[in-house]
Amino acid sequence: YNTNNNGAKPQQRGATLLKEIESISLYTPVYSSNTKEGEKEIVNEIRCKQRSATYLLPSQDDPMMYKIWQATQGRPIDVRFYDLVYTQRQPKA
Repeated sequence: YNTNNNGAKPQQRGATLLKEIESISLYTPVYSSNTKEGEKEIVNEIRCKQRSATYLLPSQDDPMMYKIWQATQGRPIDVRFYDLVYTQRQPKA
């Protein structure tokens, strides 16, 4: 079924792969070491450890994608870990 003028076959669309992303984060404040006794502690930065996992979702439209989902047995197909540091922007003087 050549519909292009150059004789190339049109590309067929692949099956849609549905994914769910789960992210879990643990935040820890880091306080200023310059705080004097009786002063309120100041948070200099916030450190975060994050885990992101990608899971496949079942497809009701494509039997092959459904079989791939079954093969994962509810386990993530990709897991990544991140160490993040959040700091407050200092106002320009």
